[in-house]
Amino acid sequence: MLKKAGLVAVALFLFTSLGLSQDEGRFDASINGAGVFTKQSDGNGIKQSATAGSSYFGTFRFRFRPKHSLVFNYGRAKSSQVFQTGFDFHVLTTITEYSGAYVYSPVQKGKFEPFVLVGGGVLGFSPRSTWVVLPDFANNVPNRVQINLNAAKQTEPAVLYGAGVDYRLVQRIALRLQYRGFLYNAPDFKVNTTSGSAVSFFTGSKGHMAEPSIGLVFRF
Repeated sequence: MLKKAGLVAVALFLFTSLGLSQDEGRFDASINGAGVFTKQSDGNGIKQSATAGSSYFGTFRFRFRPKHSLVFNYGRAKSSQVFQTGFDFHVLTTITEYSGAYVYSPVQKGKFEPFVLVGGGVLGFSPRSTWVVLPDFANNVPNRVQINLNAAKQTEPAVLYGAGVDYRLVQRIALRLQYRGFLYNAPDFKVNTTSGSAVSFFTGSKGHMAEPSIGLVFRF
């Protein structure tokens, strides 16, 4: 993850350096770090939630009017998806984001430029390991046991929305504070009774993932 984040940062600086000999243009790119918080989903007698996690994502934005832009995003996040089905199952998950959005910047006042965004994309949920919490009556502590339920990668369409503000630090660099939210079908990693599993993770409900973030923006 750190290696990929470093490559993204290098690319951003290269893009910025290419624009230094020109007037400030219509493009910007950013690298961002975020917290990841997931709302609990319920369905079919299953409660699905996720541990708080972290993510990084990069953006590339094209401003085609002073107040109107298009932005494209790529990101990676990590968390544990939790399924309560009588026992607590945890699926350690990497989440990959590919998304795009329309951005509206209503006003620019001094060094501040607020914005709102709406768009869509896909979220890829890739399971890394699965374990279950079993009671240990002898020691009166939870006992974590790794199991194999043949959890499979799952890609879900997502609606993206958000808002934030850019604060200009110098002419071509700004600090970005923003909130992004994703709405999507809650993943079940294809673990269900129809696939031959003894348990099911299918809730049939919607998931929501919130990402408050901070980043650096490079304009060129």
